[in-house]
Amino acid sequence: MRSVQHVADAAKTSANMKMSQTNRTSLMPSMRPAPITRPTPMLRFTPYAWAKLLFLRDLGDTEVGGFGITPADDLLVVEDFQLVRQQCTPVSVQFHDDSVADFFDSQVDGGRRPQQFGRIWLHTHPCNSAQPSSIDEETFARCFGKADWTVMFILARGGQTYARLRFNIGPGGALEIPTNVDFTLPFAASQHEDWQDEYDKNVGLSLEMALDDLWERREWQRDSDDDFVELANRELAAWEEDERASLEWLRLMDEPGAV
Repeated sequence: MRSVQHVADAAKTSANMKMSQTNRTSLMPSMRPAPITRPTPMLRFTPYAWAKLLFLRDLGDTEVGGFGITPADDLLVVEDFQLVRQQCTPVSVQFHDDSVADFFDSQVDGGRRPQQFGRIWLHTHPCNSAQPSSIDEETFARCFGKADWTVMFILARGGQTYARLRFNIGPGGALEIPTNVDFTLPFAASQHEDWQDEYDKNVGLSLEMALDDLWERREWQRDSDDDFVELANRELAAWEEDERASLEWLRLMDEPGAV
């Protein structure tokens, strides 16, 4: 009986110890680390860069594209928007490879690193939607897919914006990021004449749009009393004039210095 009582007392003592340990554990604060919250990156524009982007967006009925230039100490602050020679339509922008190479060379010669001028692709949409099109996605992947990180930013005619930051290192990834015009940053005055000159030197219509434009410029004015033969002769002469103009345009485009 003594051994049985001894075993019972030992079991009771063990249970009490476990209960006491459980109570002490429940009173201790959790040792699990608090989740780390990181601020969402933001693409910021100086008022100068934003004003230039708006000005160039509204000069034509096509998209316009270029590169964002940033300071060395903050690669998500766009302080300038630089065009290169390009052929544009309402839904696409195609950069001239030689012009992009010249732009990169000039930026390196000016002391900038590629991260400051070759990572942020800015372009406009001549409509109210800033959502990227399939052509935008294809261009972004083809032209910027090899960089360690890149940003695609779109500004629509109606004021809507879209920005996406993509990482191409490690497992990779992408996220949409907010944008802001930061008026606390220093900025220069607007330079509309210089911006207009930059636009005229770099932005050209695609071949299809240029030829269509030649045809659409002429407005027919037909009177009920027009003689059919005379009308046919006038239209034939007008078509021949358009053909000569289109051939001259193609000849100019083939010259080395053509836009």
